[in-house]
Amino acid sequence: MRSYLRALPLFAALLAACSSPPSVDEIVASNLAARGSKARIQALRSIREIGMATASGGRVSRVVREIKRPSFLRLEFSYQGTKSVFAHDGTTAWQVTPLLGQFEPREMPSDAEATAGVDQRDIEGPLVGWREKGHVVELVGREKLPGGEVFKLKVALKSGAILYDYVDVASRQVVRSDVTRTVRGHKVQLENTFSDFRTVDGLVFPHLIESHVKGRPQLTRIVVEKIELNPDLDDARFRFPR
Repeated sequence: MRSYLRALPLFAALLAACSSPPSVDEIVASNLAARGSKARIQALRSIREIGMATASGGRVSRVVREIKRPSFLRLEFSYQGTKSVFAHDGTTAWQVTPLLGQFEPREMPSDAEATAGVDQRDIEGPLVGWREKGHVVELVGREKLPGGEVFKLKVALKSGAILYDYVDVASRQVVRSDVTRTVRGHKVQLENTFSDFRTVDGLVFPHLIESHVKGRPQLTRIVVEKIELNPDLDDARFRFPR
């Protein structure tokens, strides 16, 4: 009995070690492996995603998102014969929004890059080489979402922006990402969920993205129809027309 009692602290320590959460580095490494490997992700030069977005009320638009190294982003929304463009060339954010009466390219204020945040312009995603990029990643804890348990990561970007990534415990994919954006002069918290993960040329991407502003019922649902890796994209597509 005395030997058994003396062994209890050892058993307790072993159980505590087994139940301790993985480190941030372990979670990030498993996420990159689930996405297809860090090497494959870092080999990406450009990407084009094409899909259909359905907003609350049944409005449907065609969406094209293009990203190119080092920090280029272009989003196009085609709706009822009009085309809205949101772009960033790494220095200047600009837009064309005919549905709002703006038919000529216009530079966006630095604090209103609602669709051109630095996290979107990073083709790899902020978790890849986060230390080298000057970001800070912390494990907030473990939570339960409708799809299962997740690790909640707080990602403080070098720019000062903060986002929260939710990494599925089972698949190790990022299944949700929350970020604060400035939209039409107001700060809002966007909740983006990702599902229908498929492999494209060795890399895994979500093919269903649902986005809504926290506290509001309106939902935008994007079904990705096609993903092109390393397409030839001219830098001029991203630069502000002068």
